[in-house]
Amino acid sequence: MIAFLRAVAALARPSLGALIAFALACGLVCGLAAGRAEAAPEVDLHELTWYVHVDLIDAGAGRDLAYWQGLIDGAVASANALVEGRQGPFDTACCTRLERTAALTFGTPGDGRDVLDSLSDQNFFNSAGGAGSNAFLIDSMTYCGGSSPAAIGCAERPGCDGNGNDDPNLWMVVTVDAFDDDVLASVTAHERGHNACLVHVAAAECQIMQASVFTPGQGTCLTASECSNFRVARTTTASGETCGCHTDGGAIEPDATTCSGPLYGVCSGGLCGEASGSAGVRLIAAAAPGTAAGGPPDDAIEIAALAGHWSTLGPFAPTADDVRALEWAEDSATLYGVVPTIGDDSIVTIDPETGQILATVGTLANGTDEIVSMAYDPGPTSAPADDRLFVFEVGGATGELRTISPASPSSSTLLGSLIWTPASLFTGLAYDSLQGRLFAATPFGPDGLYEIDLTTCPPSPCDADQVAGAGLFREDASLSYSRSSGLLYLVGTGFGGQRTFYDVVDPTTGTSIETLSLDTFTPAGLAAVPEPNSTNSWLAGVLGVIVAYRARHERLLRSRG
Repeated sequence: MIAFLRAVAALARPSLGALIAFALACGLVCGLAAGRAEAAPEVDLHELTWYVHVDLIDAGAGRDLAYWQGLIDGAVASANALVEGRQGPFDTACCTRLERTAALTFGTPGDGRDVLDSLSDQNFFNSAGGAGSNAFLIDSMTYCGGSSPAAIGCAERPGCDGNGNDDPNLWMVVTVDAFDDDVLASVTAHERGHNACLVHVAAAECQIMQASVFTPGQGTCLTASECSNFRVARTTTASGETCGCHTDGGAIEPDATTCSGPLYGVCSGGLCGEASGSAGVRLIAAAAPGTAAGGPPDDAIEIAALAGHWSTLGPFAPTADDVRALEWAEDSATLYGVVPTIGDDSIVTIDPETGQILATVGTLANGTDEIVSMAYDPGPTSAPADDRLFVFEVGGATGELRTISPASPSSSTLLGSLIWTPASLFTGLAYDSLQGRLFAATPFGPDGLYEIDLTTCPPSPCDADQVAGAGLFREDASLSYSRSSGLLYLVGTGFGGQRTFYDVVDPTTGTSIETLSLDTFTPAGLAAVPEPNSTNSWLAGVLGVIVAYRARHERLLRSRG
C-alpha cells in the first residue's frame, strides 16, 4: 500500500517510504485559433462497475441508489476533465476516460463492509463484485495495506507490463468522506491511476498521484509516462469515443477551435465546452511563471478558462517589467494594466495576443500610493464613452476605492475609503455588471471573497462584507468577471506559496463551482477576454453540429460492425 493522505495545512507530512513497498495502493485526502478540429484520437476507456454498500442507502433521507449514482457520475465526469484537460506546462492532456457501466449495491445490512478497517476487509474486495474492474463506495476506512486512520481511498495496484486490458479484475474503493471533503473526483482519478500501476510521486505540486491532497481541486496533473500507463490500462481498446480537442500526435487543439462536443462547442485547454460558458473565455494574467512564492509580475500569461491550462505569452515590454491590475474593457476591446512606479502609476494598454505594452494612456500622480487591483464597469450602454474603471489604491495600511474614466485616465475620482487592514492584501477586484456587484479577493478567511456595497460610497467609508463562499481565501489573489459567461474567475496561491489555485466562481452564491490546482505561477492581475468563437456562437454551433453528427455516425457504424 502507498498512503494517499488527508493532509492538514501547516502540519509536517509523515514519511511514506515504508508504505511504498506494498503491492496495493491506498488513498487518503483532506479537506480544473478559431477553426475546426482535425480528426481526433480515440479514447482509451476505463469501464467500471460501481457498487454502493447497502448501509449507505436511506431512501427516506433522499439517499437512494439513484442519489449515489448521480454523485458517482458527477465525480467521474470531473475526474475525466482532470485527466483529459491540461492544467499548465507541466501537465499532459491524456486521452483516456472513466465510464460507469452500472451502479449496484453490495453487502448486507450491518455486515460492517461499509467501513474498511482491517486486512480481512481489504481482502474482501479481491473477489467482490463481478468480472472486470470494480469500484466500491463505502462510508469510511482506517486501513489500506496497514493502519491508515485518515484514508479515504484505496486501490489494487498491479505490475506494469505494458499490455492493455490484460488484467481487468481490479478493484478500487472510495469513501463518502472523500465526497464530504469535496475531493471525490481527485480521489477517483488517483485510485484508478493506481489500478494503472502508478505509484505516488514525491513532489506534490499539481500532480494527481501525489500522496496527499490539501484542498478541493488539488491533484490535476499527469506526466507523459503516467499518461501512457493510464492509457495502456484501459478496459476497452476501441471505445468509439474521441477526444475532440486532442490531436493524433498527442498535442491539444488551439483554444477556440470548434469541437464535436456540446452545441456551440469550442476547445479550451484540451476540453470541449460551450462557447457561451468558460470555454469561450481566455484569461490574461500578469504573473511570475514557475513560482508560487512571490516574484515580479513581469510576464503575460494566458489561461484557458475551462481547463485552467496556461502558457506564457511573453514578457511585458518595452515600457516596463512589472504590470499589475489587468482588466479587459469589452466595449472598446481594450486590455488595461497598471505600471506602478515611485511617484506615480501609469495606466497602459496591452496587446492581449503578445503581452506587449502598446501605449501609456494616462499617469496618476499618486505619490507612494499604488493601484493593486482593477475592475471594469461597461456603463449603461455598449458605447465606450460611459465606461469606467474601478481601482483600489493602497497607501500604507489603508486603501481607497476610486474610479477612472478611460477617456481621461490621468485623473481619478474618490468613491470612499475602505477600512481593511492591511489594505494591500486585497489584490483582486471584479465587477459583475449584470448584477451591479463589486467583489474583492484576499487571503483573509474564512471565505476570502468580499462584496463592496457601492450604495454606501460616497460618503466614506464604503461598507464591505464577506461573501459566504467555499473557503476562497487566496494569497496574491487576482479576480476577474466575464460578461460573456456571467462568471467570476479567481487565481491565487495558497499554503505559504506552495500551490497555485484556480477557481471558477458563481457570483450569485459566491461559491466555487470548479477548483483546480495548476502548475505554479504567482499572479498580480487578471482579465477575462472573450474568445473569438464566443462572440460568433452561431457559426461555432453550425460547425459543432456537423462535427458532432459525423462523430455519432461513425460510432454507430462501429457499433454495427
